[in-house]
Amino acid sequence: MHALITPLLLRWIGWVLLICLLASPSWAGDPFGNTTQTTNNNAPKDMAFDQVEWNRPQGVFSWITMARGYETPWDSIGRPGWMTIEDAYVKPVDPGISEFSADTDLFYIVFEGQPLDAPGQFAAAWYEMQDGQVTSDIPINKDVIELDMNQRFGYFEIYQPKEGWKPGHYQVKIYYGSPGQELHAGNVIGTMQFTIK
Repeated sequence: MHALITPLLLRWIGWVLLICLLASPSWAGDPFGNTTQTTNNNAPKDMAFDQVEWNRPQGVFSWITMARGYETPWDSIGRPGWMTIEDAYVKPVDPGISEFSADTDLFYIVFEGQPLDAPGQFAAAWYEMQDGQVTSDIPINKDVIELDMNQRFGYFEIYQPKEGWKPGHYQVKIYYGSPGQELHAGNVIGTMQFTIK
């Protein structure tokens, strides 16, 4: 009798575990093939980076801020502003701003991250908002940069859409992943908001 119960009990436990795994939210959809989040799956408010007290550690960043521009001490190899030697840096110009006029062609999100143990990819994708919610699961646009090991400084370019900015509120989702990886909801590490006047 004991020998019969054990295989049945093990089979029953296996089925329960399989059902639990398949019912888990982590199996919902195809996160690696999806480049955006759905409209009803906005990033939680607790993921918002502090844009007022920006000059402090936030998540994987030593600091992160929207700015009208950036400065570097000298030209660097690759994209200007990437840390290519030990003491290179990027300094934000007019940091902490989050309101821009409709004729703004370009502004930046400038950051200092923690040193990476391996090459990493950061991305920013921006979305139109209405009533505090993202209106579409397709971003207006995105900017992606890769940082090598021990590189810390970088910036995203947030540029005007071809049809121009519509006055209103926008959300930027910041992503982190391995170089070449598609953007997906599980890689959102924080959000920021800006307003077009």
